[in-house]
Amino acid sequence: MGVKRLLEVGIVVRDLDKAIESFTGILGLSRGRTDTYDRYRMRYNLCSLGDVYFEFIEATDSRGAIAESIQKRGEGIHHIAFQVSSLDETMARLRRIGVRFVEETPLFLDVSYGRVKFTFAHPKSFHGVLVELIEIL
Repeated sequence: MGVKRLLEVGIVVRDLDKAIESFTGILGLSRGRTDTYDRYRMRYNLCSLGDVYFEFIEATDSRGAIAESIQKRGEGIHHIAFQVSSLDETMARLRRIGVRFVEETPLFLDVSYGRVKFTFAHPKSFHGVLVELIEIL
């Protein structure tokens, strides 16, 4: 399937700056840059520990998916992300075995570790876990 490694753990928080301060100060994560992603109405920071990123995510709008997640479940783990060698091939293989996707067409974004192509597999396909698949271009 081309899964290379665990790349990110996404964590939704009410206060991005406080969460970054806690995780960098207490656990020694390295702080990344803070960016916004208007499509999902969020602000995020990719802090790292070794070669794993912790994506801290804060809602920028009460109507977005991130705000909805916090309202329903509170703060905490939102998704896990795996780096794949080819997102198109991985999605095609997963579709053949019945995996559904939140975003059927991959999205592109520039993040602190490079340009990425990504999508999310529907949580119903992975026992309630929102799985993000990322190809670093």
